[in-house]
Amino acid sequence: MRILMITSFPIPGDYDGTAMLPIKILRALKARGVEVVLAHLRARPPVGSPERGVFEETPSFTLPPAAWMTGLARIAREYPFDLVHAQHYGGATRGYFACRRYNWPMVYEIHSLLGDEVERDRLGRGPAFQLQVWVERRVCRHAAAVIVLGEPVKRVVVEEKEVPADRVSVIYPGIDLGEYDRPSAPAAIPGVGPGHKVVMYVGNIVHPNQGVPILIEALPRVFEAEPEARCVLVGGPAEAGERYRARLGRVGDRLIVLTGRTPEQVVALTRRADVLVHPRLACRENYSVQSKIAVYLASGRPIVATDFGDYTTILGATGAGRLTAVAPEPLAEGILDVLRDPALAARLGAAARPVAHELFGMDRNIDRYLDVYQRALAAGPR
Repeated sequence: MRILMITSFPIPGDYDGTAMLPIKILRALKARGVEVVLAHLRARPPVGSPERGVFEETPSFTLPPAAWMTGLARIAREYPFDLVHAQHYGGATRGYFACRRYNWPMVYEIHSLLGDEVERDRLGRGPAFQLQVWVERRVCRHAAAVIVLGEPVKRVVVEEKEVPADRVSVIYPGIDLGEYDRPSAPAAIPGVGPGHKVVMYVGNIVHPNQGVPILIEALPRVFEAEPEARCVLVGGPAEAGERYRARLGRVGDRLIVLTGRTPEQVVALTRRADVLVHPRLACRENYSVQSKIAVYLASGRPIVATDFGDYTTILGATGAGRLTAVAPEPLAEGILDVLRDPALAARLGAAARPVAHELFGMDRNIDRYLDVYQRALAAGPR
């Protein structure tokens, strides 16, 4: 089997979940003997020549708008593939017309719901948004299979986008657990000493749905009750960290912001955490489960998170996390519960790795992807 993986972002790209997910899938497919070809459909600049490269011994093509159709057809001739795996709405909407024209089966993987990402400040009003919605709905109806990253997203796809439920599969964003099996010492963190208790968040610190301001509002209560606590934000941008320190006033020096860390460095950093926190908001954009929680679970450290969407089952029902309401005060109390109760922290940490293995380990997830591929090939485009 050979797969053409289409993205609207470059690979390797940034170290965020959107770019890292297809890389993890690519590596796992190749380990199973499945060939992969990459196509980055670049929107800007609108003109230019196709570019050819290699990523980890995988053929990789970058195509501008003028060459999408012809470029994809040329790839198909040189590397005949069985189906297209379109990543995120950008890859799917840009590759849709070629899939229709050449009757290529498409598997559309929805990273998060389109309507909550495009033109956030003019949601539903701009022509770019309306065009994206129009095409994306047709992608959903055309796709041989749709993969989503959460049960609430599946409900939206079935109920609002009118995709038959048997064509929609929930596969959480997988990670390579081997990165966490290899022994390494906890990372040294500037401003954090051996006696400090580390409250850590990993990821983008300004994206609204991540809820980092809720954590910042909770910190004065945490610092007051536990003077040796320090908060470490692993992510950027750096200027946002400065704003958060200013908001904390006299205790701002207890907030450390680390930017530009690679996935390998994140592994070592999480080992230094006494509690990992994800204060995400209860909003439609968070219907999708993010790779962040896979990283948290794989680290085997205690987790405190707000109770919303699939976290109720992934963390709450499994005992792998302490869930709180989406507000600063309950979040602070949840963090303090873990910092003050070693038995609770040990129980949460011990429950984390089995959940990571069952729901997020790429060795298991790739079986789920291959099953979707086989069913998509049997079903064909709608």
